[in-house]
Amino acid sequence: MTDTAASPRRGRPRDPGVEDRVFDAAIDLYSRLGWAGFSFESVTRITGVGKAALYRRWPTRSALLVETLRARWYTVGDIDTGRLRDDLRKLADMLLTRLTGPHGSVHLQILMDTRNYDEVRDATAAYRADLVLAGRAMARRAVARGELPPGTNPTLIIDLVVGGIQNHVLATPPELKSKMQEQMHRYGEQLVDAVLAGATARGD
Repeated sequence: MTDTAASPRRGRPRDPGVEDRVFDAAIDLYSRLGWAGFSFESVTRITGVGKAALYRRWPTRSALLVETLRARWYTVGDIDTGRLRDDLRKLADMLLTRLTGPHGSVHLQILMDTRNYDEVRDATAAYRADLVLAGRAMARRAVARGELPPGTNPTLIIDLVVGGIQNHVLATPPELKSKMQEQMHRYGEQLVDAVLAGATARGD
């Protein structure tokens, strides 16, 4: 009688660190080269993970890009502190950290690639929509809690915060980048406070 429980497993055990290594390499690769330089061959060369192993996890390079963005760029849906000011500050801190970090050019790569490559636009559509909807949901929750006046435009609130941060980072000259990074969390707080002061101001 064969003891199947004691029989050795065939094949190599799955390496739990593969996805982390791949995501780290993929976000770095995409930030430097964009879609034109984003390939399984390059990821394999950097990580040593074979193409067959990559294809088992991600059937296309666009699928790998989307999962990489979710794992290593940013998501918004998990921000919910119960208070709008704290939600927006968390959002601001996350954006400032990502945009001033070593992979900050991912933002620009996505903007360009979604315009130049249909496959990138289509593959990332759900990811980008999730970011937008989660941001608007912050403001809608604040209206429901009475933190914002009824009728407040949720898109406007998020656009002011996100757009202000993007402009701040992109408009800062390279020689002032280190100083900006030292003060960026304070800047995020001031921006959020300014947006909320305007949103909650009562007209005469």
